[in-house]
Amino acid sequence: MLLDDKRKFIRTADVSTGDTITIKSEGEWIENRKYTYDDGSPKIDFVIKVEYNGELRDMRLNKTNREILKENWGKETGDWMGKTAKIKKVNAMIGGEMMDVILLEA
Repeated sequence: MLLDDKRKFIRTADVSTGDTITIKSEGEWIENRKYTYDDGSPKIDFVIKVEYNGELRDMRLNKTNREILKENWGKETGDWMGKTAKIKKVNAMIGGEMMDVILLEA
């Protein structure tokens, strides 16, 4: 499936440390149309539906956040539905530059 431009994603700029999300789907792997790997092949994102501030939004889960949720709730993403995670906004080195990123706490 291609990443739909009409999806409303949670972005780092939208959140604050201490905010929470509630998982609303088991997620899916989606081809990213904006970003590619060095060889030109499209990046593939794991995207879940979450409730954030009473609104249904999409959220990309990087490997770190997937591992945090797996460690706390198990490897079956369907088991994550209905669970709540806390957002921590941290500054990290990404692609050679420091930027704010979302780190989940389950």
